[in-house]
Amino acid sequence: MIRAAIFDMDGVIIDSEKIYRRACTELVDELGGKISVELFERQMGLKMSETQKVVVQTAGIEIEPEEFGRRYMERYLKLARDTLVPNPGLVNLLDFLSEKVELAIASSTEKVAVEELMKKIGVLDYFEIIVGGDEVDESKPSPMIYLKASELLGVNPEECIVIEDSPNGIKSGIGAGMEVLGVRHGENAHLDLSASSHVFDDLYGVKEYLETVLNGNA
Repeated sequence: MIRAAIFDMDGVIIDSEKIYRRACTELVDELGGKISVELFERQMGLKMSETQKVVVQTAGIEIEPEEFGRRYMERYLKLARDTLVPNPGLVNLLDFLSEKVELAIASSTEKVAVEELMKKIGVLDYFEIIVGGDEVDESKPSPMIYLKASELLGVNPEECIVIEDSPNGIKSGIGAGMEVLGVRHGENAHLDLSASSHVFDDLYGVKEYLETVLNGNA
């Protein structure tokens, strides 16, 4: 029986990947570094303490990773506050799920930023638990963040469904012993999400699938 649904944030709840890319591109350009496809693929799903190291190394810029990370997040949040909205189908999905299961977010983004952005788009109150990347020692694909979310919810891992958009996130959920649903969007169309049990084009497809699954819940 499914008792909880745990969402990744970036790319699943909000279309943030393009904003991360814009913030990163602007900052790397200003610092004289090189932007590449590899740079974006390597940082996807990582928490900022890991992302900042990947970007500095891959882009070849002369700056301390911690300083880059601070400036990167500042720029991202400034852009996000002005432009973010819920992904299509999100509110309908949350309305349905909130009557059936416990809801949580397990995001590589820092918890305070997750809370701010969820409040900004009007969905913060749907979630019982939020676990940020700054609250665990290991980034995805480690299962740590999903295991912590299930523990805080008081739900066994095998009773959780994860909704993810990155290979690292999918590996994380699977490693935690959870069923993982993959979601496509414009920034991950070329990535391999096949390790997930199902891959959907949008959150409307996720809702249709979960309606079938949860109608069988006792």
